Amino acid sequence: MSFSRARTKARAIRRHIAGSACLGVNAHPGASAPVAGFALIDVLVGLALIGVITSLMMVFLGQARTMIRIEKATEFQMEVDAASRFLETAINHAEALPLSKSSPDQVLYLSGDGARIEFNAVQAIGFKSTALREIAVSLGDGGQTGMALAIVQKTRRGGKPGAAVSGERVRLIGGVSAMKFEYLDNALAPPSWLPGWNAPRRLPAAVRFTLSVVLDGAAYSSRGFARLDLAGPPRTN
Repeated sequence: MSFSRARTKARAIRRHIAGSACLGVNAHPGASAPVAGFALIDVLVGLALIGVITSLMMVFLGQARTMIRIEKATEFQMEVDAASRFLETAINHAEALPLSKSSPDQVLYLSGDGARIEFNAVQAIGFKSTALREIAVSLGDGGQTGMALAIVQKTRRGGKPGAAVSGERVRLIGGVSAMKFEYLDNALAPPSWLPGWNAPRRLPAAVRFTLSVVLDGAAYSSRGFARLDLAGPPRTN
């Protein structure tokens, strides 16, 4: 009996040890459970999405930069055109009155060359208010922007020589690379465009000009044409 009991007890001990061993293995699920992570297909899909998004962003940024360049170019061209329209309007109102620098034997109504023009005109000075001015438009030093087209308006007090009061130089536009005035003389046969005007007691029939400007590394130009209605023989009082 004692031997059978001993053997039964040994079996029980072995079963207990075997059960403990199984419990020990199951107590560490990490050793047998699958490891969580990304499959290769997941990585490839992620890289593909990143590539598509990057491509779309590059296209969008390229279009945005193009639109900004177009907008800036349009703005600069409008600035050049505005300066030309201002000159057209001013020259259109040229008056057949002597310039302040005229002398008794050389009375000038308008004087100019390829890069400069001087004349008398009625200019707006306020709301529904005008005044006679002697206007000089010429190129000058514009500082870091290069040459600048500027205007000086002198107050006129009568039509006698030396009657103009000096005015302040105001810049119309900077970055000017070239300015060219031409003057139409309809007294010639046939009428011809001249590079300068110094005819006594006569206005040119018309003035045309080309304004060339370099802004932000790009070139812009604008043409202007002004017809002088008062051109011809001097007026008699």
